[in-house]
Amino acid sequence: MAKMSPMTAAEIRQSFLDFFQEKQHTIVSSASLMPDAPNLLFTNAGMNQFVPIFLGNAPCPYDPARAADTQKCIRAGGKHNDLEDVGYDTYHQTFFEMLGNWSFGDYFKQEAIAWAWELVTERWGFPAERLYATVYQPGEGDPAETDNEAYQFWSEIFTAAGLDPKVHIVYGGKKDNFWMMGDTGPCGPCSELHVNLLPEAELDPQANRTLVNADDPRLIEIWNLVFIQFNSDGQGNYPPLPAQHVDTGMGFERVTSIIQGTKGFTDFSAVGKISNYNTDLFRPLFDELEKKTGKSYTSTLPAAGATPTEQEKVDIAFRVIADHVRCLAFAIGDGIMPSNLGRGYVLRRILRRAVRYVHSLGIHQPFLCEMVNVLSKEMGGMFPELREKQELIETTIRGEEESFHKTLDRGMALFEDVLKESGQDKLFPGAEAFKLYDTYGFPLDLTQLLARERGLEVDVPGFEKLMGEQRERAKAAQKKTVITVDSGSFDAEATEFLGYDHLDAAGKIEAVQNGVLVVDRTPFYAEMGGQVGDSGEVEINGQR
Repeated sequence: MAKMSPMTAAEIRQSFLDFFQEKQHTIVSSASLMPDAPNLLFTNAGMNQFVPIFLGNAPCPYDPARAADTQKCIRAGGKHNDLEDVGYDTYHQTFFEMLGNWSFGDYFKQEAIAWAWELVTERWGFPAERLYATVYQPGEGDPAETDNEAYQFWSEIFTAAGLDPKVHIVYGGKKDNFWMMGDTGPCGPCSELHVNLLPEAELDPQANRTLVNADDPRLIEIWNLVFIQFNSDGQGNYPPLPAQHVDTGMGFERVTSIIQGTKGFTDFSAVGKISNYNTDLFRPLFDELEKKTGKSYTSTLPAAGATPTEQEKVDIAFRVIADHVRCLAFAIGDGIMPSNLGRGYVLRRILRRAVRYVHSLGIHQPFLCEMVNVLSKEMGGMFPELREKQELIETTIRGEEESFHKTLDRGMALFEDVLKESGQDKLFPGAEAFKLYDTYGFPLDLTQLLARERGLEVDVPGFEKLMGEQRERAKAAQKKTVITVDSGSFDAEATEFLGYDHLDAAGKIEAVQNGVLVVDRTPFYAEMGGQVGDSGEVEINGQR
């Protein structure tokens, strides 16, 4: 029996896991956001932790050979990068959950399709007439053959529901309906489930089917069923695999937004308000922001190419801050720390982007760290690492916030001065963007964000030229230097070590000699006894 009142996000997640547990799936914990694969910045899909099984490099530990989970994912940086779109629409996020069920050589298309339909229509109550399924049909040059098996299974399901399969099944080519792990290796056709969100007065299944996979927010994909059955040799050949697998992925936030945004499928009149952010996953974070700022979240979106209104700027800031806090907390909880390299730098960029939006709401002191407690209360039951690592998460974010707040005001002042000097010029100079990066720690995308809000573009080639020159100077300057300190030559007390409790600190320089600073207190751990010393930054009178 479908539940007609909107489920909470926690109920939706648990309902998914319970459903597949009933279908004899082992419920598996989410993998860490720190991926095992060296080519990934972050875990970005539910299948990541199962790749060794699919490749035959590890035995399947589940009996029967099927599993289900909710996977923490980050898509920011690298090939999958949603960062710059966060805040400007209803569905992009850097952090999200992916619900999935998996078969490792056990069941295949018929069961996967039947169970997807059963969960969505019978357990959750999605109206059958609002659903479409896509099936793979190759275009010219596309691999393999039309997936007639999947078409037949879907056809039987829609017919049994009193619906015309020719209306509710839509063919798609390689772009939308064929999955490949890489140029070589396991691959196979996909079958997606889409839901029509148009108001009742505009509901016309035959006419609306043209919106499937057309990037229209009124008719969106909710679930992708991947049937891994071929092995690409990279030469255009796709022989069958010895075992066939199922790999599915459902956007948890997206499904939650539809169930809650339609009031349990009873009201489709507010299609424009159906948003990943208009759910109980984000409402507690918005409540905290409203309490702190005195401003309200009203779900507005800026028109394409238009300068945001004041309320739209507030709503953008709310979405960015809430998303970025989730991303930061989960990443740090999994041991990914902000830094100047690799995934750590992506995390630092996310944090500084969030700080800038906090600043735009009139908050000029650390605040993101205070939102961690709200998140921990809401999601710590499903993800206990949030509670176990809460102190570390808060301390790390606070230290980063304090550091960047000190330079943000000066950097913003420089940005505004450049705008005044450039007059009507629509191109922000690359040299000034580089100065903001080099002197004030502004990532390029933060400068681009500030410029975008004012209808400007940044001279990226000019910025990259200066970055390249800096790298060359750094390479040329690399040489081994032996630094020695004669402790007897300094008239100073022993340095107080603060690193057990603080990531940064203000201190007094007691002495300077041969490039060595002696300070009265420091969070840096010195190298000794074979241990590796800390590295970091020292700021003196605004200079690093």
